[in-house]
Amino acid sequence: MVFSSTWRRSNGKGSSPAVGAGLAILVNANAKRGGRRIAAQLGRALPGARIRLTKTIDEIEGWLKTVRDARCILAAGGDGTAIALLNAMHHVLPKNDPLPIVGLLPLGTGNAWARSTGARKLGQLVDVLAGLGPGTLPTRRFGLVECEGVLTGFAGCGWDAQILNDYKNQLDAARGPGKRVAKSVYGYLGAMLFRTTPKQLVSGRPHVLIENMGDEVYTVDSTGKVVKIDGVGNGAVLYEGLASVAGCATVPEFGYGFRAFPFAERLPGYLSVRIYDRSALGAISNLHPLWHGAHPLRGMRDWFATAIRMTFSRPMPLQIGGDAVGERQTVDYRISERTVDMLDWRSLN
Repeated sequence: MVFSSTWRRSNGKGSSPAVGAGLAILVNANAKRGGRRIAAQLGRALPGARIRLTKTIDEIEGWLKTVRDARCILAAGGDGTAIALLNAMHHVLPKNDPLPIVGLLPLGTGNAWARSTGARKLGQLVDVLAGLGPGTLPTRRFGLVECEGVLTGFAGCGWDAQILNDYKNQLDAARGPGKRVAKSVYGYLGAMLFRTTPKQLVSGRPHVLIENMGDEVYTVDSTGKVVKIDGVGNGAVLYEGLASVAGCATVPEFGYGFRAFPFAERLPGYLSVRIYDRSALGAISNLHPLWHGAHPLRGMRDWFATAIRMTFSRPMPLQIGGDAVGERQTVDYRISERTVDMLDWRSLN
């Protein structure tokens, strides 16, 4: 399979390409905002684009094998759709081949990765795609976290995974007009305050041991400057103590504007590793600075590493790219050798 980021201006007969030519768009058939309807609308707005409605990773991989010379491959869905597309590319493309340019069209709930690339309302983004001219597309390069064989932008154990579980259960239980509220940022906050927090008050915070499984490690000082930690090599213990949230990321957001990893793009080639060791009540009292990624913040610790291992005192819920995957007591994370160039919507305003 051959991908190209160079748009071919003509179809071989000297005529101009149709609107959307050079674009390949993957639409999640299970998207909360109506995958089939969106696919039809995209087809009308971008008649030259190759659009495929899929439900499974096997369907995505099969479709990718038919794609040729795509200027950009777009994922219409949530974070799960974006991650499914990236991992399908990872499996289909030879290891040493770069991933093609990826664009994100938000149809999910939190849309963490799409927001990190400056994505706006879907209709506005489609208008931008319809008006694309020739030349190089503006992109932002993201590293990728590898966790349990999955490439993602963020993953972690603790409140984040528990909130996602509680939020999903709350959505499933919502009916009528309340479902719209349940799908909003207010629903997310409600799940955190009224479902996750009581559980944390009962169970308390686990202990975690964080070990460096790579080489050099950096941190962020009180001024926000990235500095190397001397004398920390492979096998060194970075932290041992209480933790409410412990995870890694290469993208700054968790969705809804929650800047859970504000330094994620500060050191390319490294994981942004964060733990928060305050209690549930302490987090609620600091919700505004937590949400906006304030620094320094009491109880927050940051490192940059290429590979780490987290071992908890009890099994903890784990989320990978916003999908809850069950409980784990030990989790390994590493920075992938692969990176991805994402369409930078801010530069296409």
